[in-house]
Amino acid sequence: MNNTTLNNLVTKSNNKQTINAIIDFIGNSPALFAALMDHFVNGTSRVSQTTSWALGYIGEQQAELIAPYHSTLVLQLQDKTKIAAVRRNVVRIYQTCPIPQEIEGELYEACMSYILDPKEAIAIKAFSMTVCERIATRYPDLIPELTEAIQRIMPTGSNGIKNRGMHTMKRLTKKYPAKSEVK
Repeated sequence: MNNTTLNNLVTKSNNKQTINAIIDFIGNSPALFAALMDHFVNGTSRVSQTTSWALGYIGEQQAELIAPYHSTLVLQLQDKTKIAAVRRNVVRIYQTCPIPQEIEGELYEACMSYILDPKEAIAIKAFSMTVCERIATRYPDLIPELTEAIQRIMPTGSNGIKNRGMHTMKRLTKKYPAKSEVK
């Protein structure tokens, strides 16, 4: 199998079978992952959507393949022209993937803006809460800001947002009781 196979895979129907085929094809190859990243960044909107789904799963399972691309992924999050699927799958990665110090600020700001955006998709908001929580636990001075944001969206949020928000708040309050109080 070669790069032509990857080109064929990323242009197939965007479904679980295609995503699994892409993931299996990439395996643990940094070279093939680099080619996938190229499709993600430079492909059409549909190709970016398909590859972001695969990236999301690969990033959760093989953080070492994502490591050279953290700055690229943050740039994709900041690109307002990208579709929701791209944001959702990139943010999904950072729920579990180690977050390098170099991108913490930009990633936190992007995720905080997703939490507060009333038009943002539910999954993106929920994943963003987890990412912000992971960063805020390293920098407890951020906890009041995160707590306030979650409290602001919970009254009108979906059941998923309320559930994620409640659990996030509970963990933050347990670890940092004084920081979790909104003044």
